[in-house]
Amino acid sequence: MRIWLIGADQKGTEALRQLKKNPNIEVIVSDATDQPKAVTERVIAKVDYVETVSPININTLARRFRPDLILIDTAAEKRNLRVLGGMAFTDAINTEIAAGSDIPCLVL
Repeated sequence: MRIWLIGADQKGTEALRQLKKNPNIEVIVSDATDQPKAVTERVIAKVDYVETVSPININTLARRFRPDLILIDTAAEKRNLRVLGGMAFTDAINTEIAAGSDIPCLVL
């Protein structure tokens, strides 16, 4: 199984720790930064792709990465957006990304 993890902050790092237990699962990690929590905590050596994912580019990126399942770490985007109402905005964007994805998508 091939899983695309969007964001490797708190929940993404926890998911990676669990997914690494199964050698049959391949995880592709993308994040808006090259040093998310999963890298700084040495759960992974580096992110595979430094990308900002949006409802507009989710399917284009998914065709390139070819995942069977997409996981979105909500904390990753909240970390990068520090404005008034930013948390509500990122929740709405993550919901739109999941809704617009042609691949099954779970928001962590």
